[in-house]
Amino acid sequence: MTKRAKTKTTLLIAAILISLPCSSILAVQSSGQTEPKPFVIKGRVTIQFEDDVDTKAFLSGFGKANFNLPTLDALLEQFEVSNAEAVFPWRTERPAVNSKIPDVTRFWEIEFPESIEVEEVIRALMQNPHVRVAEAVWAIPVAASPNDPSWPSQWHMEPAGPDPNFYTAWDTETGSDSVIFADIDTGVLYSHPDLIGNIWVNPGEDMDGDGVVYDPDDLNGVDNDGNGRVDDLIGFDFFSGGFAVWPGEDGGAPDTDPKDFNGHGTHVAGIAAAMTNSGVGVTGGAGGWFGGNRAFRGSRIMCLRVGATGSDGNGYVNSTNCGTAILYAADNGANVINASWGSQATGSMAVGMAAATAAGVSVFHAAGNENANDPDYLDLLGDDVISVAATTSSDAKWSSSNWGDWVDVSAPGANILSTVSNSYSPGYANYWGTSMAAPCAGAVALLIKSMMPSLSRVQVDSILLATADNIDAINPSWVGLIGSGRVNANTAVLSLANAKFTADVTEGISPLTVNFTDMSPNSPVSWDWTFGDGNFSSIQNPSNVYNNPGIYSVSLIIDENHPLGLGEEHLRNYIWVRNDTLKIDSTLGIKGTTKTVSLRLANTSLVDSVQFAFGMTNWAGVSLDTFSVVGARTNYFEHIKYSVSNPLFNRWVISLRSDTSGGSHYLPAGSGVILNLQFSILASAAAGVITIDTQTVSGRKTSVSSIWGDYFPNTYMAGKLIIGCSYGDANCDGTVANILDLTYVVDYIFRGGPAPDLIGGDANGDGISGNILDLTYLVDYIFRGGPQPPPPPS
Repeated sequence: MTKRAKTKTTLLIAAILISLPCSSILAVQSSGQTEPKPFVIKGRVTIQFEDDVDTKAFLSGFGKANFNLPTLDALLEQFEVSNAEAVFPWRTERPAVNSKIPDVTRFWEIEFPESIEVEEVIRALMQNPHVRVAEAVWAIPVAASPNDPSWPSQWHMEPAGPDPNFYTAWDTETGSDSVIFADIDTGVLYSHPDLIGNIWVNPGEDMDGDGVVYDPDDLNGVDNDGNGRVDDLIGFDFFSGGFAVWPGEDGGAPDTDPKDFNGHGTHVAGIAAAMTNSGVGVTGGAGGWFGGNRAFRGSRIMCLRVGATGSDGNGYVNSTNCGTAILYAADNGANVINASWGSQATGSMAVGMAAATAAGVSVFHAAGNENANDPDYLDLLGDDVISVAATTSSDAKWSSSNWGDWVDVSAPGANILSTVSNSYSPGYANYWGTSMAAPCAGAVALLIKSMMPSLSRVQVDSILLATADNIDAINPSWVGLIGSGRVNANTAVLSLANAKFTADVTEGISPLTVNFTDMSPNSPVSWDWTFGDGNFSSIQNPSNVYNNPGIYSVSLIIDENHPLGLGEEHLRNYIWVRNDTLKIDSTLGIKGTTKTVSLRLANTSLVDSVQFAFGMTNWAGVSLDTFSVVGARTNYFEHIKYSVSNPLFNRWVISLRSDTSGGSHYLPAGSGVILNLQFSILASAAAGVITIDTQTVSGRKTSVSSIWGDYFPNTYMAGKLIIGCSYGDANCDGTVANILDLTYVVDYIFRGGPAPDLIGGDANGDGISGNILDLTYLVDYIFRGGPQPPPPPS
């Protein structure tokens, strides 16, 4: 990578103007006021011990910290040190001698009364033979002045005008959920409806395998993946406090919940990877492609909280926590790290960056917002960090963006619309600053890595810089001072090898035959397919038979003689093969008795809810008394009963759903009874003996909702497979599109009647059941000779 040298004799912390929060909390500053500056946190010092200190000998108790070293312990007692914590607690073993891996076990943070001067403690510790370095802990600003709270469109994502061309790039690549974006900031509001589908879920902590974001079921107090952090389900809250925070903000010790109060970290996350094509809110640069039956998730957001809203209304990050979070991201598979805050030359930051560089992680850093040639520590790390300046919608340097020959590239940073957290409530707002430019550039790196996962960090960074659009003509006063240009996502992805494929079906009943088609545009000369079930192929357009139920990831690697290497496409959880069955027991009953009939489900996927409907049209003198899940597999489910009386028919719908109040509680894969129905055969029954079986229970397909989507299991009654309703058979009586079906839909739309069958109520076959278009379709067919409903689904 070609990059200008970064030199400066004095390191200063950049106070970064990076957000325009729309909440009143951060509205205490007007745009004309002075920017908040970094300050030293009272009562905190970070120590790097010499090699002779056995950190495993550390003891604490009764308000004292002790390392079993007389001179050191005397100092700790002198300064009333009440606690000491390892900065990188999951790294407990020292690396081998002569290893290039930093010995992070040497870094500790101590706490003492705020009345004692930090400088005094540092001077004394630096004279102790067991201490190599003692440093202050800094609170570095992230918040900025409020501005116009209007929500214009995302100019930095639109196809027209000078922009990074994300919309055009999405024709080629939308982002892969195998690529991880580490958002090291004030946290992420991971429940935001525009982010939740792209939040990273730590597979080692997802004990029930349901992929639920911050699932209470997985909070078991155990370090299940052995990475040194307990219950780091979606990242971690590393913020250790040190300064007074805004009322309502989390200012306590590190914990498992990295939720964002301030809004800044959530804004950064949305720029990089908000869910694209989801029908909600905004788009993200590498946010995948949602919508339709199967969503293609985008790059995953690893939520790492290192800061909070201070009592002055401004956001700050803790410098020591930043170093810890960088090392965590490097250790846990991050591909891109975003640092939209100033930085300080501390030992913990240096260790974190050394780990990130060694792990091949691209790091994007906000250049700062003081309109100054003023790099900070991360900006001076040469090729290890991409420093990003901010531009406007006209490709001009944003007026407050920092500049210099140390800047690597520019990206949109003025008036950027994205997701925010308003004191833990989801929202949207426009922010200004290089903090917005950094994740915008980072999103291009996510797309590059998604297209060619085998590329190294150096290759990814080099491609991003080389494909940026030169904007010197628009910025004649800043030639050579705002990097190689403004990032261009489309140019970047078009410079790469491009593997693409599709399948004729992506879900169905086993055995499922899937025909794959190579869609790679650049004439590959070889193909390497992996179907996820142990089968492989080297032909261009193969077929594969999936015999066993499951979720399968599919990969295609092509050779198109590209100088950068092979093209790759990896679609996780792409093929869904089912073999779920629903069976209903049959029984005989006589007048004056009650009978219980069981509903049995065999499911191969985690199930969230079941809806079972049946009719009693032919049951004169038979009534449903009650139902129960006692003793059933669903005994912890919530359950609701719906009854409908109608002069033309009598139908029942029973819905079971998991109790989500304390966790997910999905029905695990397995088989057995999920519902017991109790019927009474009254003395008025037309027949002396009533058969409750296929002939008497209307054969409507039961709908099931699972973690992979909604479906209809194969339904059996008395051993007979029930195909289910046809399109237009709204009441599922076996007759398609007659006056009874029309009446059923009218009752549903205008009279609050029961919902029609998901298939039967869909008279026009558009995938939506029981709306005004279906009603019109039935009227046209029945009374005006219009087209008949589509043929029944297979």
